Amino acid sequence: MQTYFDTVKPPFFSVDFHYFRIPREKWELMLTRLAQMGSNMITVTVPWGFHEVNKGAVDLTGASNSRRDVAGLMELCIALNFYCILKPGPYSSNSGILGNGLPNWLSPDSNTFHANLPAATESWYKAISKILVDRQWPAGPIVALQINYESGQESVPAYSKQLTEVKWPIWLRKRYQGIEALNAAYGATYRTVSEVSFPQSWNQEPTPLEEDAKAFLAEVQDNTQGSYHQILVDAGWQIPIYPSAPDAHPQLPAMQTYSLTELHKPATLDPDNVIINLQRPIQVDPDPADIGDSPVWANDAPIRADASLRQKFWNVRQRLWLHTLPNANLDGNLLVVSFDTGGLATSGQDVALKISLAKGTKPAAYRLRFTGQLLADNNLKAARSKLSGPYQTEDDAAQIDLIFYLNNPTDPLSGFLLTYLRTLLTAQAQTLGRCATLAAALGQTLDPAQTAAKAPPASARPTPYTLTEARRGLSQADKILRKAMASIGGLEGGFDTMLGRSSAGIPEPAATSLTISPEIFEGSAREILIKTGEVCKAVIPDLKSTAEALQKTIDTPQAFTIEQYRQRYAQTVNTAQSARASLLEIIAQLRAEIASETLPLVAWRVHNQVQEIAESLRWGVLRG
Repeated sequence: MQTYFDTVKPPFFSVDFHYFRIPREKWELMLTRLAQMGSNMITVTVPWGFHEVNKGAVDLTGASNSRRDVAGLMELCIALNFYCILKPGPYSSNSGILGNGLPNWLSPDSNTFHANLPAATESWYKAISKILVDRQWPAGPIVALQINYESGQESVPAYSKQLTEVKWPIWLRKRYQGIEALNAAYGATYRTVSEVSFPQSWNQEPTPLEEDAKAFLAEVQDNTQGSYHQILVDAGWQIPIYPSAPDAHPQLPAMQTYSLTELHKPATLDPDNVIINLQRPIQVDPDPADIGDSPVWANDAPIRADASLRQKFWNVRQRLWLHTLPNANLDGNLLVVSFDTGGLATSGQDVALKISLAKGTKPAAYRLRFTGQLLADNNLKAARSKLSGPYQTEDDAAQIDLIFYLNNPTDPLSGFLLTYLRTLLTAQAQTLGRCATLAAALGQTLDPAQTAAKAPPASARPTPYTLTEARRGLSQADKILRKAMASIGGLEGGFDTMLGRSSAGIPEPAATSLTISPEIFEGSAREILIKTGEVCKAVIPDLKSTAEALQKTIDTPQAFTIEQYRQRYAQTVNTAQSARASLLEIIAQLRAEIASETLPLVAWRVHNQVQEIAESLRWGVLRG
C-alpha cells in the first residue's frame, strides 16, 4: 500500500509542536511561525497522563481544557497544510514531561506496574484511535505514528517485581533448561533459578548474567512493540508505524533528530530517504505546571515564547528553503529565491541588498513584517538591472519576515509567494472563526432567556441553598467521590491482575467544564454576567463576516493580488482590534466586581473564558 512518503521527494522535514505546552490562543500563531521557518510537517507528542488525568475519562477534544484539543489541532493542520507524525506514547520520553507522560493513576513505582501497563496502554490506544483514526493520510494530515514503548531512562530503572521476580525466572528456565547449564554459563552455584536476582546496575564490561538481562529486556521490548503495533492496526491505522515491524513498509525513511536549542545550524542534511525531526523549536516560559518538570522549556529556541525570533530562526529557514525551494541561492547571509514573476530575499542580519534583475524590468518591492503586514519598500530601487538598497531585519514596528519584488504587482499572485501569503491569511481566518464560536457559546450560556427556558418548573426545583453552603457541600462531595473512585479503581485493578483478565475497554470522553449561569445569581451580580453575554454576542457578526470575507479571498480560484491581500489583512486587524477592545472593557469590569466581592470567586470561570477570546485575537490575528 502506498504511503505519504512514496508521494513526496525526500528529505522530509518535521518540527516538534508541543501543543500541550502552548496556550491554546497561540496555536495558530506558533504554527504560522513553523510554516514561515520552512516546515510543512509537525511531530505531535500526545502525553497520555495529560489527557487521561482520571482513569477512564479521556479528553482529546478540549472539553476540560482547551490545550487538550488534539482533534482541533488536526483540523488546524488541514487548514494550514501541515502533515503530522503522531506520537501516542505510552511514554513521552526525553520531552521534559512530568511522569514521562504516564498518568499518575498508573503508579509506575508499584510492583504491578509492568503487569498493568499493557492493558492500560491498549485502552489508551483505543481511545486515541476512536477520535483520530479518521484523520490519517490520505483523508487527513496524520502520515505516520511513532510509538514510544520505552521509558527512555539511561540507567537501569527500578523494574517492577512482576518483571524481575516472575517473568525473569521464567525466561531463564526457558533459556537454560536446567540449573546446571545456568551455573556453567555464570560460573556460579545457584540451587534454583529463582535465586538469580535481576541486575540492579550494569558494569562497563557486562557479565554473562548482565548480558542475559539485556537480552531478556530486549525480548520483552520486542514483544511489547509487536503487541502495540497490532493494537493500532486492529484499531484501523493503515499508515506507517515507527519503529517499523519486520517486513512492514521496507522502504520507509529512517528518522534523524536535531535539537534546535543546541545547534545554531543543522548539521549537513542527509539527502537520502530520511525524516529529519527538528526538536525544541519553540521556547515555553513558563512551562505549564501540569506538564513540565522545570519552569522553562527549550530555552534559546529559534522561536521565543512571545513568538519573536532569534537569529537561529533564519539559519534554520535558510537550510530548509535551500532544500525545498527551486532557484534558492545563499549569498553570504542573504537567501535569494527567484521566480518567473519576481523574487524574494530574507536574512537574519542587516545587509546591503543587490539582486540581479532581468534586463529592462523595474519591479515593485515590498516589505513583509512577521505580523503579516505588507508595506511598499521605498528604500529599494531598481536601476541598471539591479535591485539595490538596505535589507533591515527590523523596522520601527516589527521584525521583518522577508522582502519580495514583483514585475507586475497588479497581477494575481502565484507559486510559493501565493502559498506563503495564503497561509498567513488562513491562520487569521481560523482564529476569527474560533473566536466567534467561543463568543457564541459563552453568549448563549449567559443569556437569561436561554437558561430560563431550560430550567425546571419552580415546583420541581429542590430546596434552595446559599452559595456558601453549596460550595462547602460540593467540596466535601468532591473529596469523598475522588477517594471512592481511587479505591474502586484500585480494587478492580487488583481483581484484574489476580484473575488475569484484560481491562482494555475504551475510556469515556471527559466531561465538559463547569458552566456558569446568571440564573444562580441575584441583583447586580446577575446583571454583570448578562452584560458580559451581551458583549460576547455583539462581537460575533463582525468576527463571522470578516472570517467569511477572508476565506473567500483565500479560496479565490484565480488567486488574489497584492492589493487584495493588503485590504483583507487591514480589515482583519481592524475587526480584531475593535472586538478585543470591547472584550477588554468587560474583562476589566469583571475583575473589579470580583475584587469588590460583588461577584463570587466562581465568576473567574467566566472571566477566563472572555480573556481566552481576547488573547486569541491578540496572538492569532494581531500577532503580538
